[in-house]
Amino acid sequence: MGKPFFYVLLSLLGVIILLFFPIYLQTDGHYDMNRRKFAFGIYLYKRLRLLGGYVGVYPGGIALHVSAKKAFLVPYTKMNSERKRFSFMRTFRLISCIFTTETGAEYLLPLSYAHVILRTYFFAIGREKEDIENNVWLTDGDVLRISASVTLRFNLFLILKNVIKFLKEKIKALWRKKREKSTV
Repeated sequence: MGKPFFYVLLSLLGVIILLFFPIYLQTDGHYDMNRRKFAFGIYLYKRLRLLGGYVGVYPGGIALHVSAKKAFLVPYTKMNSERKRFSFMRTFRLISCIFTTETGAEYLLPLSYAHVILRTYFFAIGREKEDIENNVWLTDGDVLRISASVTLRFNLFLILKNVIKFLKEKIKALWRKKREKSTV
């Protein structure tokens, strides 16, 4: 009884650790208005690169370039249906933000307002001032460059909980739809 009990206990402990251990994602992004490109990188624990590349525009939609020879094309017509899919955003907790904008005088006032709104939102969700950094660099000319580094935390339990809730709502909607068809 000793070895099987030990293996079951070890497996149970492993599942609990996998479900509740915090996972940190860091996303880095850079947008350049003049080049019309958005470059990004997503890292696990700030070290392991999960995804990276840049987003460009082609005549029928948006192209997500993830390597020199690989790109995903998303037509403008499919964007609305892609938006309505399951959203994971409620499972992520914002940990820290660094925003740096380089701009000319033309965009200075709207960007200053955007920085104030971001800082207000960050404090409204209960984060500390040490966890956010805003930088505005004023340059000469028509320039707009925005760089951001955001750290998010989540665990697999929250994702699993939201997936189950999403599936439950879908099943309810299908059941309601089928019930309405059968009564007509």
